[in-house]
Amino acid sequence: MRSLAFLLLLVGCSAQPSSQAASDVPLPSMFGQWRIVRLDGSAPVAGHDGRPPVLTFNELGYGGYVGCNSFGGQGFAHEDRFYGSFAMSTSMACGAPFDGQETGVQQLLASGPQIEWLGPDRLVITATDRRMELARTGLLPVNRFVVAPIPLIGSVWNFGALDGRPIEMPGARSGPTLTVEGDRFTLDTPCLTTEGGWTQTGVSTVLLSPERRAMRACNPALLGQSEDWAEAMRGVLRYSNGPNAEILFAGGGHWMVGDRVRRGSTEATSLAGRYEVEGGPSRAHRNGDRRAELILATNSYYLWDGCNHTEGLAIAFERQLFLHGSGLSTLANCVPGRDDARFKQIVLSDPRIGRIPGGLLLSSQVGTIRLRRTGDASPGAGGVSTRLMPGMRFTLLAEGGSTLAIMPGNRFRLTQPCGVTEGRWRAAPREVDGAIRFGPEPAPAACERDATARAVLRHFLGNVDLAIGPNRDIALFAGQFGAMRARLAR
Repeated sequence: MRSLAFLLLLVGCSAQPSSQAASDVPLPSMFGQWRIVRLDGSAPVAGHDGRPPVLTFNELGYGGYVGCNSFGGQGFAHEDRFYGSFAMSTSMACGAPFDGQETGVQQLLASGPQIEWLGPDRLVITATDRRMELARTGLLPVNRFVVAPIPLIGSVWNFGALDGRPIEMPGARSGPTLTVEGDRFTLDTPCLTTEGGWTQTGVSTVLLSPERRAMRACNPALLGQSEDWAEAMRGVLRYSNGPNAEILFAGGGHWMVGDRVRRGSTEATSLAGRYEVEGGPSRAHRNGDRRAELILATNSYYLWDGCNHTEGLAIAFERQLFLHGSGLSTLANCVPGRDDARFKQIVLSDPRIGRIPGGLLLSSQVGTIRLRRTGDASPGAGGVSTRLMPGMRFTLLAEGGSTLAIMPGNRFRLTQPCGVTEGRWRAAPREVDGAIRFGPEPAPAACERDATARAVLRHFLGNVDLAIGPNRDIALFAGQFGAMRARLAR
């Protein structure tokens, strides 16, 4: 099911055109719909249903139909090449010549081919023994589903392919694993571990700077592959993510495909504690000498900005911190400069969390701040609930005034201005701390066409962590597509 959903997104969704070439003179964008004009010097064979062979390129990658099945994979243009993953495809067997033509196109796109532009709407994609000429036939839909690149801080990735070749590591428990923390990264392979510093240099680019390597006993047959990975995972790398957090790294002639390692909701407990700004920008205080402080407890937070105190619900979902204030806050008339405004802004901006020695690093579009752990926090706030029960009705604090109703029989109903979507929910397996798995049924067509409605729908898909306030008036849902704040009707 996951592969089919990803495939449909690749074939049917897209983005605004933008420059993708790594050169001083911007080249046209590959984003758009294309017809295959020639394949290996000949006109391609039309599909068994008479449709012409076509391809689509967007943020997610590529999708297409070249005579038999619909298919798609991750990919993007970079360094005058197209770096792509293996295609996922429907599984209809159509026979010659369709199967061979389809396989040839898929292999070409996953081989890191060169891109040659013949004009703004004409290009050639070539590998050693293959050549495909394309002509643009249209732009992409405006109301598309766009997956934003995930900031790498606090993430772990396990890889399955390097340079278009599946990983084969006999005896290894897993493929190469990249762990990215506050300002350090670790690449583990069967034969060596590489460590170093890293920097997020752009929305979808990082700089990996290896500093030391540690060898260990391993199967000699794996040594070469381990060395290849250490060489590929260095320097400036560009990446993109799929809708299920798949990742494609590319740079320096290498490309790597992998998946995010899920930490689950159980990790949130290990992040609990009292934190101060490391080396604080000022000794912000009022009526005392108390530094700005963040206290993270299980499903709750307390924030002292040097002048005022606020509190509410907190969920750390896959190393992203989501907060929902209870509305309880002191209202001191703060002297300018006495409160740590930047600290507060970053904490409240849904920052990602990376571990650093002795504390945490919080990073968001607002900025980055280092926190020093100063002590333990209580396990949680009294009265905070993580359970859904029939009869609960939430008003979602999002554009459109939607509501979520929990019904008997583990059913739920999401009511939006565009229509009603129902489905099932259950406690997520092997998870704790209010992890719920939502399984929505098909949404009304009007909601699928509405970008705002689709954004709300995505919040109730898959695993979602839940926290409900001690007065049963506020609630926080957090999942892979962000957070949804809500009020619980009494």
